[in-house]
Amino acid sequence: MPADTAHLASRRLLAGGHRLPRVEEVRTGPPGVGELRIRAAHSLVSPGTELHYLDRFADTAQDFPLGYCSAGVVDAVGTDAPGFAVGDRVTAMGWGEAVHGDVIVVPHRLCRPVPDDMDLADAVVANLAATAVHAVDRAVLRPGDETAVVGAGMVGLLIAQITAARGHRTTVLDVRPDRATTAAALGLGAHVGRGFPEDRAAAPAEGGRCVFLCVTGEAGDTLAAAAHWAARAPDRPRLIGVGRFTARVDFSVELGNVDIRYAARCGAGYRDPSYARGLTEVTAPEGEGTVTENLGRALDLIGAGAIRPELLGLPRLPLERAAEAYAELRERPAHPAVIFDYGQR
Repeated sequence: MPADTAHLASRRLLAGGHRLPRVEEVRTGPPGVGELRIRAAHSLVSPGTELHYLDRFADTAQDFPLGYCSAGVVDAVGTDAPGFAVGDRVTAMGWGEAVHGDVIVVPHRLCRPVPDDMDLADAVVANLAATAVHAVDRAVLRPGDETAVVGAGMVGLLIAQITAARGHRTTVLDVRPDRATTAAALGLGAHVGRGFPEDRAAAPAEGGRCVFLCVTGEAGDTLAAAAHWAARAPDRPRLIGVGRFTARVDFSVELGNVDIRYAARCGAGYRDPSYARGLTEVTAPEGEGTVTENLGRALDLIGAGAIRPELLGLPRLPLERAAEAYAELRERPAHPAVIFDYGQR
């Protein structure tokens, strides 16, 4: 149907001028070609990325909208946005689009319908889960492979749930005991610390080992330990970088035969405005998916119970408490993220 031409009052969370965000009143216009306007029910904080941008813009006068994971109900549909109608429940993603705010406008290929029996607060997790799906694709796991996930943040816990659901022996490592406890509550193997436990060091009889590095900051020692652990497997040792970190790698025979790959974002077509609005097409590399496909796959994993958002211990707060939420996230609390609640259902 034609897009509503009204502008709606809304709140938006902005970075700029401070290490904590601020809420600003804005007016959101109608959707354009290939876009949906959505009244948000929830948005999800992606701590590593958002704290990075808060710090990046802290000493500038530039405003930067925070957030890229939202879920709610379609309020208006732009032209050439097939498959969606007013009233649809959707999850949505995209920098500068699916921001923290009451009303958002998002390209339709960055949105997926949410099943009627799924809580929108669970569905909003699919946006970060699409990043996890992409990372697991990049690992090219085979039956019998063993996996370790270093870092029990949101993406790390999502990756671990996916690999465990696929039948891979999975261990989550984190320096925080409370985050290791969250991993254990999800039915995952958990270890406190980033050193690989000795009782897991023996090489398996067959199969490979893969380590997902979901860490931040300087990670040279962690990468070296991961390479040592993975290389003791008889087949295809791999390291998959997922977090925003730096590491010095000494390439030598001591490193062993190990493949190092990086998984950026959540699939082909992300941050491509033309693809997101249906104006062009993209082809994902073999064995991987587009952002649209990965978002749908993430919702399917939640629907099937392979990903359990309700066990992640995510607080639900009003947007007015955003500064408090981000200040706490800087201290790496037990909960790996926060959901903002906008009062819509």
